[in-house]
Amino acid sequence: MSYLEKEENTVRNSNISQTGKIQEAFLNHCRRQKVTARLQLADQTVLEGIIVGFDQDTIVLNADSAQQLIFKSAVVCIRSYEVTDLIFNEANRKKNNYAYPRVYNSSWSHN
Repeated sequence: MSYLEKEENTVRNSNISQTGKIQEAFLNHCRRQKVTARLQLADQTVLEGIIVGFDQDTIVLNADSAQQLIFKSAVVCIRSYEVTDLIFNEANRKKNNYAYPRVYNSSWSHN
C-alpha cells in the first residue's frame, strides 16, 4: 500500500469515527434519558418509541410494548422529542460574555 493510499484510509477512518461519535452521543442520550424518538425510514415509514440499545449497524426500538430491530442503513432521520444540548447546539449552551478589556494607548489622540 502506497503512502497516499494509507493517508486516504486514515482520513476516511477518522471521518467515520467522528460520525460514529456524534451518532453515539445522540443515541446514548436518547437511550439513557428514555426520550421518545421518531425514526423515519427510507420507505417513508415512521416509527416512534424509546431507544433501548444500538450498535454499529442496528438500533433496538421499544414501541407499542414490542422491540424492533432496525438497521441503521434504513434510517433517514432520527428526531428526539426533547431538546438535546449536544455537540452543535450552540443556542442552548451557556454563553460566557468574556471579553478582553479595551486598552487605549495614551499617546493616541482622540479627534
